[in-house]
Amino acid sequence: MTATTIRRLQPGEGPIFQAIRLTAMRLDEATFVSTLAEEQAKPDSWFEDRVAADGVFVAEADGRVLGMVAVGPKAAAKERHKGVIYSMFVLPEGRGKGIGGALMAACLDYAREVVEIVQLIVVSTNSVAVALYESAGFERFAFEPRALRHADGRYTDDLHMWKRLR
Repeated sequence: MTATTIRRLQPGEGPIFQAIRLTAMRLDEATFVSTLAEEQAKPDSWFEDRVAADGVFVAEADGRVLGMVAVGPKAAAKERHKGVIYSMFVLPEGRGKGIGGALMAACLDYAREVVEIVQLIVVSTNSVAVALYESAGFERFAFEPRALRHADGRYTDDLHMWKRLR
């Protein structure tokens, strides 16, 4: 594999975000709030809007997208100093190679210019992701039991994490 490049998607690149997000949902739906069916039902404009409004980053190597992460400010006026990190994912073949850390670093560099703090939610049993976030300086601030109810009736708990940027 050649060197991995991390870059911010530009307006008009919504299909790239859509493709990697749908792949992530197919491979690891349990770690996302949405279901694959919900994601597939979203119009193309939803992905274009996210790319245009938020910082959406991808990791690429050999012409292939290996991962993604996005951050955007909260909508309410009194909360616009806070950003939300979402859609963090690295394909299985890209894991253990520093791609997640590189994506997070790029995301945080961008977020530092836009918001004062960032927050994220992660499934509590995703120890690799929790370790990545903690190594990037995130702190736990809440535990949400039974946060997600899956189609099979199983529940997962979430950790809420935050990081001060400035």
